[in-house]
Amino acid sequence: MISILAFIPPPPGPLLGTTGTELLLFGLLIAAGVYHAHGARRNAPRFLSAAFVAVSLFYLLCPEDSAFQRRAGEEVMQGMATLQAGVMRAGGLTVAADNATVIGSFKFTYVRGCMGLSYFAMALLCLSLQPVSWRRRLAGVLGMVAGMTALNLARLIALYLLWEEGNEMAYQVFHRIGGGVFAVGGFALYCAALSWGSRRADPGALGALGVSDGNGSPTAPPAPLPS
Repeated sequence: MISILAFIPPPPGPLLGTTGTELLLFGLLIAAGVYHAHGARRNAPRFLSAAFVAVSLFYLLCPEDSAFQRRAGEEVMQGMATLQAGVMRAGGLTVAADNATVIGSFKFTYVRGCMGLSYFAMALLCLSLQPVSWRRRLAGVLGMVAGMTALNLARLIALYLLWEEGNEMAYQVFHRIGGGVFAVGGFALYCAALSWGSRRADPGALGALGVSDGNGSPTAPPAPLPS
């Protein structure tokens, strides 16, 4: 008897090849992006469709075992190991970096899952497609790169120290929630990037400064109140 599952088509991207935490993050990114676009009176449906297509193509064209992800993962891991070793040495610890391994009292070797590349890629794609100025997109992308790097660096140093102290239980717990850490951190940085510079200026304040009324004509400052 042929299983009924044989007649169920596979899920579309980005559902294909993702974890539950990645799907949750994708949903949050989409919801926040649509909310921001709607509040800013921008084209929210276009952002929704563009973000879904972009993230779907990323998972379909660059899956976990693709040559692109392997190569990118190797480069990121080597860079992160060098950065971690440098920060730890600055803190007084004796460690060194060798490719994707931090060497101290033991060898702490990265794997690609330690980098959270899929979470990072989703957040960057959604942010780059947000209907805002290119200046804000670039500033948001740079801020997210710096923020996610700092977040992952702190996580990896904490894991290293937990293992070195022999606290295996805490290490295992913290290691297992790594996806959640990436999801929460990526979403927080994404929301911060959206909110940056989005506050509308108060029309009264603009008039008091004598700036343009939006039609190209400067507005005169209000008359001073009688004493």
